Amino acid sequence: MTTIISATNRPNSNTAIFAKYYFQELKKKSKKEVKFLSLTALNEITTPTGMYQADTQHDKIRQLQKEYLLPAEHLVFVSPEYNGSFPGILKYFIDALSINQCKETFFQKQALLAGIATGRAGNLRGMDHLSHILMHLGMYVHPTQMPYSSVGGLIENGKLKDKDTRKTVREHIGGWI
Repeated sequence: MTTIISATNRPNSNTAIFAKYYFQELKKKSKKEVKFLSLTALNEITTPTGMYQADTQHDKIRQLQKEYLLPAEHLVFVSPEYNGSFPGILKYFIDALSINQCKETFFQKQALLAGIATGRAGNLRGMDHLSHILMHLGMYVHPTQMPYSSVGGLIENGKLKDKDTRKTVREHIGGWI
């Protein structure tokens, strides 16, 4: 199974548009099950109370881990640039997941990274930061990390419309599969 993670909890984000396109294209190419997880699912959690103890951790985190992370062999992270890195909600989620069944969640699984930015760098620093964390957890991070820059001009009516970018997404997935 592969899980595509839209790595922001911001509703109606550009990241979600890109992540959904990755999801659609991967479903076409993969013979395995593909699931989509948006970190907007964490918006109902208002406080991190108990996140560092397995017995007091929020049930929503355990449920997402059980459904989307534990059975996955591959994880695709589509992450926006927030302040020169990736969103804090993603770090929070990774930290929370590492408390309960860390090895089963991350160890020796494969990760593919895509960075989204309205600026020019396509979240290159954020993908570097994220890849270091994932490798620390024992994941294999694919060497082709795809930065998407100036994404506002690539989206129209809530969909990824730019033909060249759509082709790049397909090639990114194809090179990974």
